[in-house]
Amino acid sequence: MKLMHVGDLHLGKSLGDFDLTEDQEYLLDQLLGLVEKQSVDAVLIAGDVYDKAVPSEAATRMLDYFLSNLAKRNVYVYMVSGNHDSDERLNYGSDLFETNHIFISTKYDGNLYKQTLKVGKDEADIYLLPFVKASQVRHFLPDAKIESYDDAVRAILDKADIDESKNNVLVAHQFVMGKSEDPELSGSESLGTQSVGTVEKIGYDCFDKFDYVALGHIHSPQQVGRKEVR
Repeated sequence: MKLMHVGDLHLGKSLGDFDLTEDQEYLLDQLLGLVEKQSVDAVLIAGDVYDKAVPSEAATRMLDYFLSNLAKRNVYVYMVSGNHDSDERLNYGSDLFETNHIFISTKYDGNLYKQTLKVGKDEADIYLLPFVKASQVRHFLPDAKIESYDDAVRAILDKADIDESKNNVLVAHQFVMGKSEDPELSGSESLGTQSVGTVEKIGYDCFDKFDYVALGHIHSPQQVGRKEVR
C-alpha cells in the first residue's frame, strides 16, 4: 500500500498582484505524475486546500481537475479542511464524491470520521480530523474538560473507538509540536509564543494510537516528535 501525503495546497493564492494559477496548475500536474510513477493507492490531503474561505473560480477549477484526475486513475482521496477553508464550500458534493472514492471531512460532528482502505491483502483504517477549535468540540462533548486546542483534540481521540491492533492513519490540520521544540517554519508563516496563524499548539503524544499521522498547517516538511508524525 502506497500513500501520498500532501497538505496546504492553498489553491488560489497570489503574491500581491501576481497570479500563481499557472504555477499551481504545474505543481498539481507534478503531483499527478508522481502518483502515476510511484503507483500511489491513496492521496491524503491535510487541509488548507484553498487559500481563502471563498475560493476563486480558478481555485475551484484546479481542485476539480486534480480530484477528477485522481478518480480516473482509481486513486482514493482522503481530505480534511484547514483553518483557511470554508467547511461548507469544501464539503460541497462530498456524498457524491464518495462514489469515486473521494472522502472529505470538513466539520467535526461528534464522531471521528473513518474509512477502511483495502489494497490487496493490506488494510488500514484512515481517520479524518478536520481543523477544530475548542469551542466547536465542547458543543459535542459537554462532559469533557476542554479549555484549549490540545484538550479538544485529545477529547476527540479519546472518544473515538480506535483498534490499536490495526494499521491506523490520521489526517489532521493542527499546529503540532514535539517534546520541547517548535516545528521549523517556512517563510510564509509567522510564529507566536503559542500559535501559528492563531492556531494553538498541541502535543504530538496525543497521536500515540496512530501508525502514521499526516499533518497540515506547517509548510515545511518534517517529522514532529517521532518519525511517523509528519
